[in-house]
Amino acid sequence: MSLTKAAHTLRAGFVAAFASAALFSTTAAAEPEITFRAAHSSTPSSTGHKAFEFLDKELREKSGGRIGLEIFPNSQLGGERELVENIQFGNVDLTFVSSAPVASFAPQFFAFDVPFLFKDRGQAYKVLDGDVGKEILGSLNDKGMVGLAYWENGFRQLTNNKKEIRSPDDLAGLKMRTMENEVHIAAWRAEGANPAPLAFNELFTALQQGTFDAQEGPINLFYDMKFNEVQKFISKTNHIYSPWPLLANPDKLASLSDEDRAIFDEAVKAATDYQRGLAKEADDKAEAAMTDVTFTTLTPEELKAFSDKVVPIVDLVKQKAGADLVDRLLAAAK
Repeated sequence: MSLTKAAHTLRAGFVAAFASAALFSTTAAAEPEITFRAAHSSTPSSTGHKAFEFLDKELREKSGGRIGLEIFPNSQLGGERELVENIQFGNVDLTFVSSAPVASFAPQFFAFDVPFLFKDRGQAYKVLDGDVGKEILGSLNDKGMVGLAYWENGFRQLTNNKKEIRSPDDLAGLKMRTMENEVHIAAWRAEGANPAPLAFNELFTALQQGTFDAQEGPINLFYDMKFNEVQKFISKTNHIYSPWPLLANPDKLASLSDEDRAIFDEAVKAATDYQRGLAKEADDKAEAAMTDVTFTTLTPEELKAFSDKVVPIVDLVKQKAGADLVDRLLAAAK
């Protein structure tokens, strides 16, 4: 199917979805002259949604009410892959998604799937906001989208509904959901699990019905999606730091005057700082709130057992993202 035909097909379906979702968008202020359709797959209580609300407020204040957002949460305008496609076709103006689905469009984003790449948030921010991080965002420029910044999804943890997990041996036989990402699937297979991909918006039901025993992701997202209702064990592996690339439609950005683009860029910078602060706070609050979940903090020796299993995955990441880029990312993360 040609890109033009695909765009027409996607737009046709989008028109109906947008008309329905517009009834449930969460921005209720006066209509601005310039409106960005901002959509995501998380809930209205997520840090990303709150950051969109903050961005809307910043834009309205800085522009005298001329620029604002209309926000569509809960996958109203599609799951993560569909949101990226809708950015390309101009049906959505702003979104944040996991880096793994973006890698399907720009393989440089596979570089962030190197297991145990970052030790802490400060190290991650330094690399993401540095030359290598900017280069990876720039790889989107010829893919029909613009990478504006890295918001934070967070350090990913291993969760399951069967038992406490302290070693790769404990993963034997566990049916594990992963993102739709070849590197993630290979990594968890190397750890000893039985992994398979599933769209995030289908995950709660799959866990509830026992289709999967385990999954992995940030603690704040786990709590926000109420996964603690169906998963009772969390092992704090910190195996991947997962950014949320903030994406924009290039035509929408090009339509802004120089003055309005400066306002937009300043507001995005403020929203990025705000969202990252919320993410750290949300992890801490989520862990404190989930008294019904058993948290397992792994010793350095136990973590090394997990990291040793996935050393060969770096070669796979290099094949996908490019050896030179991955080597420079690893050097920047030291």
